[in-house]
Amino acid sequence: MLKIRRPQIEALANLSRRRFIASAIVHLRDAHPERWAEAPDDVTGAWVERRVARGLELGLVEEVSLLRHLEVASHFDERFADSDDAIGVLHNLEELQSWPEPMDLLASLYGSPAEI
Repeated sequence: MLKIRRPQIEALANLSRRRFIASAIVHLRDAHPERWAEAPDDVTGAWVERRVARGLELGLVEEVSLLRHLEVASHFDERFADSDDAIGVLHNLEELQSWPEPMDLLASLYGSPAEI
């Protein structure tokens, strides 16, 4: 039987998180080059880490949901990305099945009178 100790689990989790952060930075630079193409890696990385931590606090645990959370925060604003409307959409990505349709839905929610 293979035994994995707590320090090994933590090391694997840290490695996985670092890889996700690195791929998220690349993703944001592709998705929103006007905002992120010229930003230094440390600035972008710090922003991504902060937003991922916030996404986890909001119950987003799947990588795709966290990536979309980053996109929403980058494209619209961070306050809207944390709103009940945005989180409701991000929790139901699987049911919505495709992207950018959820982004269109988020855009309509972002401009709705409830947000103004």
